Amino acid sequence: MKRFCVYILALLGLILAGCSGTTDGGVDKEYTVDGILFHDPGDNTSFCYALIYQNGEEIQTLLAYVITGEEDSVQLIPIGNGAYQTSAGSLTLMPDSSYLFRSDDAFGDFYFSHSLTIADTFRVEITNLDPDRTYVSGTVTIDWSAPSQDFGYFVTVVPPSSEAVPYSSFETDYVEAAAFQNSSGDKVPGKYKIYVVAFDSTFYSNGNLEPNLIFFPYPSTGFPDNIDRVGVSGRFGAATMSFHDSVIVVANP
Repeated sequence: MKRFCVYILALLGLILAGCSGTTDGGVDKEYTVDGILFHDPGDNTSFCYALIYQNGEEIQTLLAYVITGEEDSVQLIPIGNGAYQTSAGSLTLMPDSSYLFRSDDAFGDFYFSHSLTIADTFRVEITNLDPDRTYVSGTVTIDWSAPSQDFGYFVTVVPPSSEAVPYSSFETDYVEAAAFQNSSGDKVPGKYKIYVVAFDSTFYSNGNLEPNLIFFPYPSTGFPDNIDRVGVSGRFGAATMSFHDSVIVVANP
């Protein structure tokens, strides 16, 4: 599929030339910008979330957009405490496509733009279970084809309930037995969905995101900041879900 670049190339070179202060003898960025552009082709849902501060305070006059075409954009809505989010159903993203996040304030004191890429579609397949995907014990092996070497990847397992311990890993060829257990090491019966997540750069998903938007566990480490500009720091990336395969965990006899 040809990549459909929907951001305006002239904007890519624009960055904020902001002021910086010092904290404990080190450089302290004046602005922080964190966020995620997310696409799940399984149910064709997409959203963008951003958390933007100036010296730890929200910017009252800030506007934020996702540029989706040469003359099209979707505005993020302020949801409080420096957070902005696209409203449900307002953002449509295409596989193997690039977009531009843009934010500025009404007085022209702040301007930020950041390119983001959604991966092409891909699928996870379990390789060591019967077609009915019944799981009894051991490691589950998976197979999938990376849509591009330009992305990072991690495996994540969505359990049937919160009783199971959250599981995600940068080891993407298999899923350990711990993914199907509780904190005591006992199996938790039910249907588990196994995904691989492609990310163009490390993303941010904390803050006051609704829990159902980031519905999958993700690694607690290995996600360093990737924005280091004059006066601006943070972590902003795009994440694309694979089509999943499922495991049916049966109770111990």
